[in-house]
Amino acid sequence: MHLKQRLVRRLLPALIAEICAMHAGHALAADPQAGEPAEQQSATTNASTSANAAANAVESANPQRVRREEALKAVSVTATRGGTADPNRTAATVSVITSDDIDENNAKDVKDALKYEPGVEVRRSVYRPAGITGSTGRAGNEGINIRGLEGNQVLLLEDGVPLPQSYAFGSGSAGRGDYLNTDLYQRIEVLRGPTSALYGSDGLTGAVNFVTKDPSDLLAIYNKKTYFSLKAGYDSTDRSWGSTATAAFGGDVVQGMIALSGRHGHETDNKGDSNTLGASRSTPDPLTYNNRSALGKLVFKLTPHDTLKLTAETLSNANSSDGLSQLGGAYTWSGYTANGYVTGNEVNSNRVQLDYDHRDATNPYFQQLHASLYYRNASTRQTLDISGANASGATSSRSRTNDYGDNILGGSVVADSAFNTGVLQHKLTYGFDASVSHYSTASSAGSEWTSNADGYPEAFPKTTQTSLGAFIQDEIRWNKLSVVPGVRFDYYDMTPHPDATYESMSASSTKPTSTSTGNAVSPRLAILYEVSPAFVPYVQYAHGFRAPSAYQVNSFYNPAGSYGLYYQQVGNPNLKPETSNSVEVGLRGKLGVGHGQVNYSAAAFAGRYSNFIDSKVVGGSLTSATNPYTVQYVNYSKASIQGLEGKADWYVNDALEVKGGFAWIHGTETKDGVTSGLDTVPPLAVVLGVKYAPTERWFASADLTYNSRKSKSQMSSSSYFATPSYTILDLHAGVNITRHVSVTAGINNVFDRKYWVWNDVRGLADSDGAAKIDAYTAPGRNFNVAMKIDF
Repeated sequence: MHLKQRLVRRLLPALIAEICAMHAGHALAADPQAGEPAEQQSATTNASTSANAAANAVESANPQRVRREEALKAVSVTATRGGTADPNRTAATVSVITSDDIDENNAKDVKDALKYEPGVEVRRSVYRPAGITGSTGRAGNEGINIRGLEGNQVLLLEDGVPLPQSYAFGSGSAGRGDYLNTDLYQRIEVLRGPTSALYGSDGLTGAVNFVTKDPSDLLAIYNKKTYFSLKAGYDSTDRSWGSTATAAFGGDVVQGMIALSGRHGHETDNKGDSNTLGASRSTPDPLTYNNRSALGKLVFKLTPHDTLKLTAETLSNANSSDGLSQLGGAYTWSGYTANGYVTGNEVNSNRVQLDYDHRDATNPYFQQLHASLYYRNASTRQTLDISGANASGATSSRSRTNDYGDNILGGSVVADSAFNTGVLQHKLTYGFDASVSHYSTASSAGSEWTSNADGYPEAFPKTTQTSLGAFIQDEIRWNKLSVVPGVRFDYYDMTPHPDATYESMSASSTKPTSTSTGNAVSPRLAILYEVSPAFVPYVQYAHGFRAPSAYQVNSFYNPAGSYGLYYQQVGNPNLKPETSNSVEVGLRGKLGVGHGQVNYSAAAFAGRYSNFIDSKVVGGSLTSATNPYTVQYVNYSKASIQGLEGKADWYVNDALEVKGGFAWIHGTETKDGVTSGLDTVPPLAVVLGVKYAPTERWFASADLTYNSRKSKSQMSSSSYFATPSYTILDLHAGVNITRHVSVTAGINNVFDRKYWVWNDVRGLADSDGAAKIDAYTAPGRNFNVAMKIDF
């Protein structure tokens, strides 16, 4: 496909992190030069001194220019895992969404926060569970799609701690995005491409690290020893009210903070107009949700070089929905017609983390060392209650409760060592990770076909997974050339602990529980050459892998002829890890200086993925009690993904910024020798934005988003509904009423376009009819507003 666009993308930098770097002399600020080679430290120091002097010279005359220059210095910790790094000098595609971006766009969740990042999507289906096994929409913000892959194939971290894995079985579906609260984040770092050479399993196609706010981030805002803020806002897409209160204190030795956040809302609006009962309903089913979270931190400056940080976080999200789309004859069983269909979801997560940092540029052995110990327990409970009556007036009911638990205890140690060998400068980053995870499910059901809740089998047995990994990476620099080889070794062991009910039932299927072990070696090689600031080409090769999930290795389900059908799901102890081999060629640079400066980047990538794990029918018949229809997770597909990405930021002058970006991705999947389109690949996405901020007092921005139609040739089935192309316009503005009071507001989908997002509706069939298809439309015109008071 030939692309002709001048394209844009929002890549705003970590403003507060940069402020901390500018105040490096502060007792709790990190030394940005730690871990750099000696010659590089000297150059960095001189450049920093000159930049600060220049900034100070113009600050009083033009604060907007100072803000813009700071905005060019994005900081990332995810790309190299060794302290901070400038994305412009990294041989990979890295984006940073800052807390300022989140506030300016009033992003109430992760889907809103990443909406202007082409090639990165958050899947969220309409909330429309159907029948006793339907789970559509129950996972909420299911996960993040990067370059066409999603779910557990993308590594998601919060302060470096892995988020719980996604899981789906029958009427239960646990996502990953609902463990996140955007009001708590200082920045969101998105790394595209395989990340296994640094992080191990799950990073087949990318990683996202959600970095929470530190006390120093807040205290630096007014350069005081205390900080308080209260933010409240409203979003019309789901008629939700949210608020966040934050307090921080600190001196030279101890700093602390606490943030309390909550949001109460309802179902997400759409463009459906059929407010009836049953399958023809296109307006959303009524839903009410309550989300609560809290974050606390204590930071201790032990010595001028050593810092200890304790983090505690808790989150609780709950919702309840009245499934009107399942009434009016839409759902029946054994002669009964549903007259009540109520679902409930509750997500809980608690995290405790202890971090130790040592930074000393004069240390001859290592200049940076970071050690972390963490524990997270997460759980999801989903309930379903159905009531009904038959023609004679007799009543019946059925219910189901699904529980999923995901707990992890882990730790890591990462160090940086800078040294020279002749004319070569080295920055060696090395470390290890260890974790023990516990996965569990529990189910209970009540109906006319089973009422023994205690005897209902687990979907998969309780499983303990031990993961160990060690890595090393050397950033070798000679003049303008940087070569970065790296490699990581990982080992995993999954041991099931089935109860008596599960063990007896799975053994009867000839697929008893089994331990699964494996290992992987993940190499990476990147080369970057700084021809000039305007022309910096790079190339990288990276290998990725993902270990099988516990529910894929050991799972069993056999309803024993319920509904007159015979089927079962069985485990597979012989599953291999999914693997990827990817190549990326890119170019970035800065054209001009001062007024008219343009920052740009472009990349072409190609990846081959093997041993994809998916469910497959392996034999049997739905009508045979002795040879039931059998489904099993197997390694039976491979995929190929290619794409182009680009973005640019044009700083026209001190007040006006034009930004844009695009992502074109093409993917195919081969199953049993048959090649078809890879459904998780999104269509072409283009964004274009303009921001005008003549003073520190106010700003206004406009963002245009275009998605092309999804072609039938790019789907796994031609029967799927093909989303048409769409273009939507969003407007945002903000004003600082006083130094301590600000208001932001936005109007999204200004022209009230009716459109569908492919990854939110994929799998929907043309034969589903106009009413059901309309139920999957995105919100129409909507607005948001927020006020923040801080001092």
